Amino acid sequence: MGVKRMHEFEKLLTEEQAIKLAAFRDRRIAHDAFQDALTKIANFHQTGRHAARPGILTMVGETGAGKTSIIEDYCNLHNESGQFKKVLFVIVPESCTVKNLAASILMALGDLSSVKGTRQDMELRIKDYVDRTGVEMLIFDEFQHLTNRGSAKRQYDAADWLKTQVEILRKPIVFAGLPEVHNIFALNPQLETRRNGKIGIMPFDLDTEESRKSVFLFFHMLNKHLPLPRPELSALNDPNAIKYVVDENKGLLGYMMKVVHHATEKALIDGDETLRFRHLHDAVGELGAVTFEVGQATIRPGKNKISKNKNGGKDGLYGIL
Repeated sequence: MGVKRMHEFEKLLTEEQAIKLAAFRDRRIAHDAFQDALTKIANFHQTGRHAARPGILTMVGETGAGKTSIIEDYCNLHNESGQFKKVLFVIVPESCTVKNLAASILMALGDLSSVKGTRQDMELRIKDYVDRTGVEMLIFDEFQHLTNRGSAKRQYDAADWLKTQVEILRKPIVFAGLPEVHNIFALNPQLETRRNGKIGIMPFDLDTEESRKSVFLFFHMLNKHLPLPRPELSALNDPNAIKYVVDENKGLLGYMMKVVHHATEKALIDGDETLRFRHLHDAVGELGAVTFEVGQATIRPGKNKISKNKNGGKDGLYGIL
């Protein structure tokens, strides 16, 4: 038997399909929790502009809950291209020390020599740049990195340094990250006294009538932008299919969206007129369901085996394959 040629078992998206799929992936659907978080950040931002001690707001959620998307949308809304940033977005580095945290802030401010200078010199530059460029608020993402590695003393030093920056800069500051963020405040009670509010980004759930309506509305809005000819026939209109996607991804938005995007790509390649349950099922099989316990892990494991019925087939799953 001869070797198969590539075109016999691999299909490529057309240019038009690729453009439509990219636009679909880039689209954000502002669900209830997303909009609520944006509103709380906006209120904290606006109040902080006029306060003598604006303080700290924390935003905490699991990996894939949507924290970074919220931050990116807020920054895009308030920062203009080619202008100094009113809202400064800083990603806290892994194995965080005071100096590389200071360098990350300087890099976000546009300092081309962000890693140079003594700690005191870097602190002076941060204060100078923040004041001169008109920064109104700072947002730190991946804030749990302060607790991930290193000694307790180093963790305390980094948290204590940030507490000092809160006092020096006198700008509203948002700390976002995994639930371990709360450990940083437990480690430094003086930092806790400066916390003015908390935002919790919870996974989607189907436990109550209200939450089910919210989830179904989200998928209904998402389905409207499906880059396929017959979205009205889509599995995203089927409560059973929605339950499958939510359950397999433990309600974590980022993982659910990866499944929908991958399934949509499969439907496009198949030349199908709509998104079907088999596309969602195959996408979960390839990406792997979320297996970690929410609140106890920060990474997505590898693939899971697809559940089979007692006859060894796959068509028993949720009864709608």
